[in-house]
Amino acid sequence: MSHSWRTGTVDSDGETIYYEVVGPDRAPTVVLTHGAGGSHAVWYQQVPVLADAGYRVLTWDSRGFGLSTFATGRLGSQEAASDLRRVLDAAGGERIHLVGQSMGGWWATAFALAQPERVQTLTLSNTVGGLWTDALTQHFARFVASAAPDDAVLGVHSALSPSFTARDPARAFLYQQLNTFHAPPLPAIGRALARAHVDHAAIDALGIPVLVITGSDDALFPAALVADSARLLTDVDIVEIADAGHSPYFECPAEYTAALLRHFGRNG
Repeated sequence: MSHSWRTGTVDSDGETIYYEVVGPDRAPTVVLTHGAGGSHAVWYQQVPVLADAGYRVLTWDSRGFGLSTFATGRLGSQEAASDLRRVLDAAGGERIHLVGQSMGGWWATAFALAQPERVQTLTLSNTVGGLWTDALTQHFARFVASAAPDDAVLGVHSALSPSFTARDPARAFLYQQLNTFHAPPLPAIGRALARAHVDHAAIDALGIPVLVITGSDDALFPAALVADSARLLTDVDIVEIADAGHSPYFECPAEYTAALLRHFGRNG
């Protein structure tokens, strides 16, 4: 099925923020928010399927990623929430299904707290999203201290499960290649995420249905620790995708997108 596709930019706090929209203006809007290992382009396996299912799909580049600028040196949850607000003001989207992957989970929770009336559902994908627990904080510190460079071996990346690299080396290489078109400000990202804390009660108070997706082989944010944090929320569904690492949207797109569609359908 063919769908309309348009691109645009908005000015936000001294930055130029890039976005794309696929699908008709009157359809319910899904906003896909990438992680620190991606850009708007990483959602190529979700956009056509969601559009075929009747949704209008908006992808965008966080400042410093993809086609968005990072001229001011200012970066964090509040800046991202403001950037997304300006994107939605320009592109349209009164009540959105908001999806945040990894870093994007922080941006998604910040936007939901700032603009709850605009969020119909919230999906936190392989992310803390600011909902830290002591166990997650300790694990994250150990992971960062011991992490090896992601570009050392062809097709090997800490966000991919080893089984994926073995069974689909071409797409594992594509994952690496998608991150060679920009140089994101990763030190600034790390500092911003570590200091951003969100209370579980604050998310509960919004009354927004939450889906938490994780992967059984996620080394960055292990499934068990993410699930323990998610269970502190009242209105939450938890989906663990088998044989997936930190990026199940890329590794297991059918299972991942099906989980999104179930969540949107139950809360549409």
